[in-house]
Amino acid sequence: MKKLLIAALSGLLVLSMTACSSTSDKDANTKATQAESKTELNKEKTINDINMKITSATIIKDDTLKKDEAMLQLNFAIKNDSKADYGVGSGDFYIKDKSGKKYEMAGHEDNFGDVIKVGKTLNGSGYYIIPKDAKDLTVVYDQAINKAKDKKTISWEIGTPKSAK
Repeated sequence: MKKLLIAALSGLLVLSMTACSSTSDKDANTKATQAESKTELNKEKTINDINMKITSATIIKDDTLKKDEAMLQLNFAIKNDSKADYGVGSGDFYIKDKSGKKYEMAGHEDNFGDVIKVGKTLNGSGYYIIPKDAKDLTVVYDQAINKAKDKKTISWEIGTPKSAK
């Protein structure tokens, strides 16, 4: 009888310890998720009836870079809700770090660019060379062919991108 009682109490103790440890794991996961949710990935923004969003930001492998550089791949979804065709491409975007330094599009063969017909969506990737230690990044839409002083821009906070697995 004593052995059964000790076994039952031991089992209860193990279960209660497991429950306590999983609660702290959930708290840590919640905090990590909250930190990640400060990015604006998948947040649609509109300028001139063109709806744009960055669906992902990933550091990819590229053997042509210097040791202190990294290749950032951004995936875009851009929908034309205007009344005319609209041209857009990777060169219309640049990356800015927290100190204000700009990083332009890299000369990568897979950079997107096209004229989007009315009501259609363009999905594509843009590639940008950034420092390996870059943190708190922002993507800025700054239409390359529009040199007007009063031109509008939009931006997305993408934080610190993760490496592809």
